Amino acid sequence: MFPPIYFARKQIKLSLILLPVLLLSACISTTQAPLPVEDAKQVWEARSNYLYGQQNWTARMALIGNTNQQKFKTRVVWEQQAENYQIKLRNFIGRTIAIIDGSASNVIAKTSKGQRYQGDDAEALINELFAINIPVTGMRYWLQGMTLPNEKIDQLTLDNNGLAKSLSQQGWKVSYPDYMQNDPYKMPSKVILEFENIKLTVKISQWTLQ
Repeated sequence: MFPPIYFARKQIKLSLILLPVLLLSACISTTQAPLPVEDAKQVWEARSNYLYGQQNWTARMALIGNTNQQKFKTRVVWEQQAENYQIKLRNFIGRTIAIIDGSASNVIAKTSKGQRYQGDDAEALINELFAINIPVTGMRYWLQGMTLPNEKIDQLTLDNNGLAKSLSQQGWKVSYPDYMQNDPYKMPSKVILEFENIKLTVKISQWTLQ
C-alpha cells in the first residue's frame, strides 16, 4: 500500500492541473454570457439615436402581402432623403410598375401607363391605386428596426444584443426574424408587419446608409 503522503502529493498535483482549466472555463463563460438587460437597452438607445441621425438611406427589398381578399408581391427600392422619399415598385422581372415621390405634405404617384396622381397622404394614395395597405410613415422607421418617434410604443421586445425582436405601434405589430451585418450596427433583413387581416413580409437584400 502507498503511504498517506503519496496520496497527498497526488492530490496537490491534480489540483494544480485542474486550477488553470477551471480558471479558463470561468473566463470563457464570462466572455460568452449574454448582455444584461440594462446594457441591451443602452445599445438599443445608442443604435436608435445613430439611425435617427442617418436621414439618407436606400433599401432594396421584396414585399409580399397577404389579406383575406388578395395576395400580392412586388420588388421595392426605397430611397429616403430626410423628409423626402421615393418608392419604386417593380414586378419580379424588374419592370417598374409605379414611382411614388413624397414629402411631409405632398405625394405624387406615376404609373407605368403614364398616369399621374397626387395627394397629401401616401398610405391613402397607394391604397386607392393598388388596393395595398402600406404604412409608409411608420415603415420609414420600422424597417430599420426602431420605433416611430413621438408616437406611443405599445410594446417593444429586445434581444440580448439590443436589437428589436418585436414592437407594436399604431395598431401594427412588427417582428424581426433576421438581421444582416451593416456597420456600425446590424440592420433587419426580414421584417413582418401585421395589422388585423393584413400581413406584409419584407425581405431586404441591401441597406445603404449615407
